[in-house]
Amino acid sequence: MTKFDSLFDDSVPLILKQEHQRETPPVEGGRWPLSVALYPDGELGEALEGAMLEALEFAGPGHWQTGRRGSAHLTVRALEYYRDDVPPGDPFVTRCHQALQAAAVGPTSFEVFGLTLTAGTLMACARPTDDRADLLMDRLAVELGEDGWLEAPYGRRDIWYLNLIHFAADLARPELLVEWVAKRRTHHLGSVTIPTASLVRFRYDETAGYPFMRPEVLAVV
Repeated sequence: MTKFDSLFDDSVPLILKQEHQRETPPVEGGRWPLSVALYPDGELGEALEGAMLEALEFAGPGHWQTGRRGSAHLTVRALEYYRDDVPPGDPFVTRCHQALQAAAVGPTSFEVFGLTLTAGTLMACARPTDDRADLLMDRLAVELGEDGWLEAPYGRRDIWYLNLIHFAADLARPELLVEWVAKRRTHHLGSVTIPTASLVRFRYDETAGYPFMRPEVLAVV
């Protein structure tokens, strides 16, 4: 059993009872921190958005559409708690950018091989197809030094994933959502090579007609 399997098994009872987590807009000192992220594009980006839109037929309205092209991402590392105001030239951002530059390893490649559920999201399961993504993660931890404090207590991330929906309301048809995901646990969505890594923060946004966290890219390496 993989961690993705465990996430599915643990979350299904919560989802069926409408006891899943519900996302709320970020607050100072909360979730959605400055992060280093990888953004897929092309056919995989389209496939991820398509899967999200299918799942929303069962999830219903009000949920965050994180799987939209330009929003779906693989997190390499979260760096600090949410700050509403990050001024130009912010010293912490500057140091993180320098650490990312020093950690750069070249293009990273992934395969997205299925879907799963968590207590608060619909998740696409990914795995690197070479060693560069894991090397980037490890090198970034070294280059950040004390600035890697946020994730340091939890140890190294052990899965790669892209969240497609963050649940933010009741689910319209939870049984059908679980059934739909169960049939796609090993559904190959595609592969991608990502040439850059981004230092990014997030802003809650509803202006496109649906809620999501809009990425605000501060630097690209």
